[in-house]
Parts: sequence; C-alpha cells; structure tokens
Amino acid sequence: MEDKNNKRKLSRRFFLETGVTGSVGVAIGLVAGTLLKNTNQEEPEMIRLLTADGKVVEVEKKRLPQTCGKPVAVSNQELKEWMEKGK
Repeated sequence: MEDKNNKRKLSRRFFLETGVTGSVGVAIGLVAGTLLKNTNQEEPEMIRLLTADGKVVEVEKKRLPQTCGKPVAVSNQELKEWMEKGK
C-alpha cells in the first residue's frame, strides 16, 4: 500500500519539477531572443546632404525633420527676399 502512495507523490513532484523547469527555460529563451534581436540591428539608413559651405555629409534618415524635402508654403515677400539675398 505504501508503494502506491510513493508513486503518487513522485509523479506529482515530477510534474511540478518539470513545469517549473519548463517555465524557467521558456523565460530564459525569451530573454535571450530579445537580446539577440537587439544586437543584430541593421545599420541605419543614411542620406547624403550638401552643407551650405559645399561639403557632403551623411546623416541618419531618422534624424531629419519630417518636413524635410516636402513643399513648404512660402509667401511672395519671403520668396522675393530670398531671391534678392542670392544676388
């Protein structure tokens, strides 16, 4: 009769140990996967720009303002001033 009780305790203990071990393994796997994903980041997309003094520089695309390269409304007065400044 004692053998049946021991088998029940051992099987329950084995089940709990397996569950805990599996949970720890899954947690370690998720953490390791996240760390590996962060280390394998792609290089940022670079854009070549010309500075005011004529030098070519490379800048990360995410560092540029959202309005860069998009049309901006300019008044006639501002346009005339800009044209006069260039002469």
